[in-house]
Amino acid sequence: MNNVGYIGYRDDAKIGIVPIVAVAAAKPIVAIVTTAISFLPTIIPFISRAFQSPAKDSRKIIDALKPQLRNVDARERLGLVIAAGQKISVNAKDVEARELLLWYRQAYPNDYELLLPDDKIYFNNYLLSIRNTRGDGNNMYANLDQAMFTQSEINYNANPIQSITNIISNKNNLLLYGGIALALILLIKK
Repeated sequence: MNNVGYIGYRDDAKIGIVPIVAVAAAKPIVAIVTTAISFLPTIIPFISRAFQSPAKDSRKIIDALKPQLRNVDARERLGLVIAAGQKISVNAKDVEARELLLWYRQAYPNDYELLLPDDKIYFNNYLLSIRNTRGDGNNMYANLDQAMFTQSEINYNANPIQSITNIISNKNNLLLYGGIALALILLIKK
């Protein structure tokens, strides 16, 4: 039986009911995040009662999620991290930045070797969306910057065409665009 994309439960006599999430390796990260968002309430039962105290409730979500991350592959782990972050109150994004996103990058420093370049770009864009919608507080911007994948991590194991596309699509490379424009101008003048 092919279980790709199957979400359900299996009976395991030693552990009890164990949630199962089988995800195809080529599935876009946004699909993994969407699946994880719908799956999180079964992992974190108190999520519906959350956000009476944003920072405290966010820490409960993060603490409940961390043990689940040990038992999944890198792509599912990234999807669960982003999905949990989307469940965190907008009033506790500083907690998310420090105790989830930065913690994830420090706790799983080699995940970049297993993730697709698009996964890493999606993660960086998620961090940028937090930065662009919230003011800095409690070193949130610094924590988000430290949590981002570097350009070399994004291009790890990417083919040459993907590497060039990733560099061009990365919004933080305005200097590169300027250099390319200058080179084109010089070539056209000759």
